[in-house]
Amino acid sequence: MAWFDVLIVGGGFGGASCARRLERRLAARPARVLLVAPENFLLFSPLLPEAASGTLEPRHAVVPLRQMLPSTVIVTGRVEHLDVVARRAVVVDTNGHRQDVSYRLLVLSPGSIPTVAPIPGLVDEAVGFKTLADAIWLRNRVLSQMEAAASAVDRDERRRLLTFTFVGGGYAGVEALAELESLSRDALRAYPSLAPAEFRWVLVEAADRLLPALDPKLARHTLKVLLARRIEVHLKTRMTSCEGRRVTLSDPTIDAYDSATIVWTAGQRPSPMVADLGLGLDDRGRVVVDDQLRPAGHDHVFVIGDAAAVPDPSHPGEVCPPTAQHALRQGHAAADNVAAALGVGEPRAFSYRTRGLAVTLGRNQGTAQVYRWHVKGFLAWWMGRGYHLVMLPGTGRKARILTDWTLSELFPRDIAQLGSLGTPSPLA
Repeated sequence: MAWFDVLIVGGGFGGASCARRLERRLAARPARVLLVAPENFLLFSPLLPEAASGTLEPRHAVVPLRQMLPSTVIVTGRVEHLDVVARRAVVVDTNGHRQDVSYRLLVLSPGSIPTVAPIPGLVDEAVGFKTLADAIWLRNRVLSQMEAAASAVDRDERRRLLTFTFVGGGYAGVEALAELESLSRDALRAYPSLAPAEFRWVLVEAADRLLPALDPKLARHTLKVLLARRIEVHLKTRMTSCEGRRVTLSDPTIDAYDSATIVWTAGQRPSPMVADLGLGLDDRGRVVVDDQLRPAGHDHVFVIGDAAAVPDPSHPGEVCPPTAQHALRQGHAAADNVAAALGVGEPRAFSYRTRGLAVTLGRNQGTAQVYRWHVKGFLAWWMGRGYHLVMLPGTGRKARILTDWTLSELFPRDIAQLGSLGTPSPLA
């Protein structure tokens, strides 16, 4: 059985930032830290919409964990079994090899998975927007649909091919739709047989507004920007069926329609792995922790990110929103508390307050909220990019992203469809 001082579960913003800070805090005190993650990279999710639209190279939106964490033992795989009382785990790597692990301290940051509603056809016909594979697939999908529509003779068939439905008006849904719609408008220059009026972009949101964490004024501005681009936005509306990719909405005034592409971005729920650990959960399945990120009765366990209900210092009585900026700072706080438990430094309470939010809406368009100040248009778009660049780990990665952004402003988008990427050709 392998023994470690610290076991970190998850390689997202919370887990990776925790491990990175631990390497610095424990530099003078050798400690064995194991990080288990399903991928060997950190996905910088705020850049996912731009990766989908081709504004930047998808590989540049990820940071290799082994380069980011040279002193951490990394296993690409999953934790199959975890006993938080006995402080033991079973880790399964990508080869299927099982390893028994014991540890002194545990940091849980397993993230979240899409919330799936019992809607007929949803699981079979819709796709999500959470991973790099999702982003690459959607980019290829938009371009492949344009190729197919350019060759189609039947008007109804062209309309079906060029209808894209996004369900969920949060950040993922709004940014993904806006970026991909921007991609399609730029790509139209190479498709003279297609007209902008043949496209139909639909955004469906059950609440009475978009972007619930954003100031209502900026949310209304975002709505106006989308409507000005002839994007249909249906608020206080739910998708009730999408069987056979025929979309039916709860609003009886909207006729059912065919949509060849349906994207589901209507919320996330905590990773199922935290449900059976014997830790206290809230009504949404998140582990309830104190201001030092520890669940009650388990001083050697720290839970951060989307799977944790962390008290929000900005709003007493509420919990932190599931954003990248919160997960990253929770990772820092957890690292400081883990280091303190190992004899380095003093424990501290999580005290981060939201600095602002930025939403990109395609080329040169965005909205941003920085403390009490509201910014719109090009400046908001530029500020959002600047913030993401500052937070991105690694000088080399920053340079690659900056180069991508510069080239995207100087030259037309690359509209090559790489639908077969990752599938080797048969020998015969």
